[in-house]
Amino acid sequence: MELVIKDIKSAEDMKLFTGLAARLGLKTAKLTIEEKEDIGLAIAIEKGRRSGYAAENIVMKTLHKIQGKK
Repeated sequence: MELVIKDIKSAEDMKLFTGLAARLGLKTAKLTIEEKEDIGLAIAIEKGRRSGYAAENIVMKTLHKIQGKK
């Protein structure tokens, strides 16, 4: 199983994307802000695990990027 995450800005694009996914037999799900934060944190942790260090600014930048810069 593969996972693709796409941040879609407009309702029109969301409708188009989910319609195409449905035609292709793919599942879609809308993530909450908390779920986006969790994914960003998991990515930062994984990068840190591989490199041995995850700088605070990189973690925060990733979280802000995922949150859409609240």
